[in-house]
Amino acid sequence: MYQALYRKYRPRFFRDVAGQEHITSVLSKEVAEKTFGHAYIFTGSRGIGKTTCAKILAKAVNCPYEKDGEPCGECEICRGIDEGSLLDITEMDAASNRNIDDIRDLRSEANFTPAVAKYRVYIIDEAHMLTKEAANALLKIMEEPPEHVIFILATTEVHRLPATILSRCMRFDYRRMPPEVIAERVKFVCKMERISIEDEGAMLIGKLADGGMRDALSLLDICRSSDEVITADTVSRCAGLAGREYLFELTDKIAERDISAVLTTVDKLYEGSADVSRICDELINHFRNLMIVSCAKDASAILKVLPGEMLRIEKQAKAISQPEIFHAVSVLQDTLVKMSKSASKRLEFELALVKLCSPSLTQSQEALIARIEKLEKEILLLKARGAAAPAAVPAAVPASEEIPKAEPVPVAAEIPPEEPKSAPVQSVASDGEFAQWEDVVEIIKAKNRMLYSFLEGSKAYLSGKRVLIDSANDFFIDYMQKNDDAKEVIKNAITEVCGTRYGIGPYKKTEKKPEDDPLAVLAKKAAEMGIGEL
Repeated sequence: MYQALYRKYRPRFFRDVAGQEHITSVLSKEVAEKTFGHAYIFTGSRGIGKTTCAKILAKAVNCPYEKDGEPCGECEICRGIDEGSLLDITEMDAASNRNIDDIRDLRSEANFTPAVAKYRVYIIDEAHMLTKEAANALLKIMEEPPEHVIFILATTEVHRLPATILSRCMRFDYRRMPPEVIAERVKFVCKMERISIEDEGAMLIGKLADGGMRDALSLLDICRSSDEVITADTVSRCAGLAGREYLFELTDKIAERDISAVLTTVDKLYEGSADVSRICDELINHFRNLMIVSCAKDASAILKVLPGEMLRIEKQAKAISQPEIFHAVSVLQDTLVKMSKSASKRLEFELALVKLCSPSLTQSQEALIARIEKLEKEILLLKARGAAAPAAVPAAVPASEEIPKAEPVPVAAEIPPEEPKSAPVQSVASDGEFAQWEDVVEIIKAKNRMLYSFLEGSKAYLSGKRVLIDSANDFFIDYMQKNDDAKEVIKNAITEVCGTRYGIGPYKKTEKKPEDDPLAVLAKKAAEMGIGEL
């Protein structure tokens, strides 16, 4: 009968356990020095080696030919434990044997000395599933255990175990294995089984396994029957991912608010037998990658992505704001929970994508922040385009004269000029063009990018104790009337440059336009249209 790869290549020695060296080194040293305890707790996610290490520890403490903390693997006891035929080693599933009667039977049996081995070892898997009464019954024997008994509790939810049991055990926390470690093990198994696999395929298996070696080898078992050479496409197809291009495609369409294109993409994936729950989970991870790129200085050291994907992720991260990313993760995570309880997973996923394309449909805090962020971007873009328009340059005004026909439009109540405690002093003409205005704008650029978009290409003039600003952006005056912080930024920048506190206001030119002659206007339009004189 065919044996599954995860069973066939289950480690039989501490040295073979990949990714858990921080635990296996301690356990082997305890066995070698005969300092092992009577009760252990192995905790961590599924498929990362908890039960495997428990069996190896059971062999090591009982093996008569143990060397440097490692069992020999060849003696009768080692073979009996590997085959599950040695009665002194009991592996109990707490999910099925969780009641107090099961623990009472265990306590009665534990009082008898081992038949063959030196120690009776009880491996209780999924220990958090024990009832309260059963846990209390187990606690009694763990408080005063016979010298020949060792308990090893394995659990994925250690927080559900009573504190009284935790305090009587040596706890070891198992880590999720990095994708690189899993990929190397996968390639080793492929070499032993004469399976052809590409590096990208092995890495994708490592990523999809979510830190668990058992899941990785189970996926490899499926892939080996699909193609002669296992590639990333093979793994994607066997895992129900329908390729990884859809992640970037869906994200682009969400950013463009293209609901029709998003739903069309989902329909194609569904018709290709893709699992929408898996798609949702992968999309969450994709937005997580975008978040890491947008927040971390060295994202490449954190992200474990396939070659060639990093540049595309960085490009998308620049096109989507952080609030939009956070909103997407929140909506998709809620959807993943709803899928487990819904009769139509596809509908839940489609609803989530429509919400992402139309944040106005969601009233969550993340959605509101994302909408505000998008509006701010659009306003800033419009204002920047207005600031780039050619500005009317006022006629040069002598420094010794008043600015003619200049009526300062009050922006808000001005604070009387005040002298700063310490500031560099530069010479400034009493009236006329403000020569240091470009320096002021450069300071503002570093402090307030939005305000800078209004002031780019602007000029300023002195009129007594006020600086009059001539901006070509039509929204400038309205913006200043509603934003006191922006006025303070400008005043502080002027003070930093010239050492004097000035009030500010807009510069408004009054130009008297001659009355248009209707006939002259008609003649001009006729000339522009190429119509000659009659």
